[in-house]
Amino acid sequence: MKKFFLFLPAVLALTLVCSCQKQQTEAERNAELERQVQERLAAEHQTAEQQRLAQTQAELDQRLKDLESQGANAATPAPAVATSTETEIEPEREQGPRSGRAPRGDVEPDDASGGGSYSMFYTRLDPQGSWLETSNYGYVWQPRVAQESRGWRPYTNGRWVYTDAGWTWISEEPFGWATYHYGRWTRLRGVGWIWVPGEEWAPAWVSWRRGGDYVGWAPLPPEARFEHGSGIHAWADNYYDIGPDQYAFVSTNDFGNERIDRSIVSSDRNVTIVDQTTNVTNITYSNTTIVNQGPTFDDIRSHSRRPIERLRLQRQVSVDFGSNDPHAVVRGEVVEMPAPVIARARAVDRPRNMRQTQAVVDHGWENITDRQAADRVRVKMKGEATPPPNAPSRTFVKPVQAEATAPTPASRATAT
Repeated sequence: MKKFFLFLPAVLALTLVCSCQKQQTEAERNAELERQVQERLAAEHQTAEQQRLAQTQAELDQRLKDLESQGANAATPAPAVATSTETEIEPEREQGPRSGRAPRGDVEPDDASGGGSYSMFYTRLDPQGSWLETSNYGYVWQPRVAQESRGWRPYTNGRWVYTDAGWTWISEEPFGWATYHYGRWTRLRGVGWIWVPGEEWAPAWVSWRRGGDYVGWAPLPPEARFEHGSGIHAWADNYYDIGPDQYAFVSTNDFGNERIDRSIVSSDRNVTIVDQTTNVTNITYSNTTIVNQGPTFDDIRSHSRRPIERLRLQRQVSVDFGSNDPHAVVRGEVVEMPAPVIARARAVDRPRNMRQTQAVVDHGWENITDRQAADRVRVKMKGEATPPPNAPSRTFVKPVQAEATAPTPASRATAT
């Protein structure tokens, strides 16, 4: 018995040592696993960064080649008559609002060929409204319906459909093919909503909010320049100062309605609804296409009374205007959208009929009577998302305009 008590401490000590070694082994194994995970994450991050840099370098190289090619073509005299309706694509411009790709050469393609300059907008939209000249944005357009009713707002007379390019606006208005897919909207004090032309086509140019029982959208302002690398995201309200009064809200149950303007909530409730919602804007660039995400498709579909289907978007670059204005057509699971290629405005482009106006922008805060509520939602918007360091500049670069000719008596009479 005495020997047993002498032997017991040795057994306990050996057991303790083994236990410590086991714990140490497990700790070492966990540390090794953690190290391997960190190394794998670092490797994946490095690979992704290398791919991004390689893609950026490839795009820069291609732009340089295109610029060199453009210079060579400019040195070659242009033929007197265009013999082809095909349009070459020039490099994207770094200055001014990002929009797109423009036909190259001195001969403008015919409208039926699917391409044109800003003159296409000036000519096609002139019968449906008025062209104005502003110091801020250059030549802008106001639909006649906006002149006749100050309660009118863009992106309301129509409906939303979901496509492989995200939420796509189908307008019931004859000018919708242009004004809801190119350019931007803003509201001027004493004037109302006006449209600033642009060249790059998108399913829609809007900021989104979602929360509680509501979903809402607001036209992006002209300062909302789109860069393919950074896109436009949930910081849109904060960055571009989009006030509550700019938004159109509907109950999520009504979002799938054919005529959504009949379901829009009174703007008197916008401040309260903004306080209940969050910005979910997500406009990106993928495979030569701008994608307009926002509220998730599954979320909206699960709440909408009417079924919302996924459609395939087909952009119709070749547009035959004929005697009617082009419009979207849904054929089965495909929605065909007129999307002619538009060149950036040149000094020779100028609306035929135009008057001047003052451009004092209404950001959507001025008509809110409850200033404390307005201040509260402004703080909320700023806290929702922080703009990234590479966010596009908010400075609007006005396109080059044609020299104004001497005003006629008639134009003097229409100037404000």
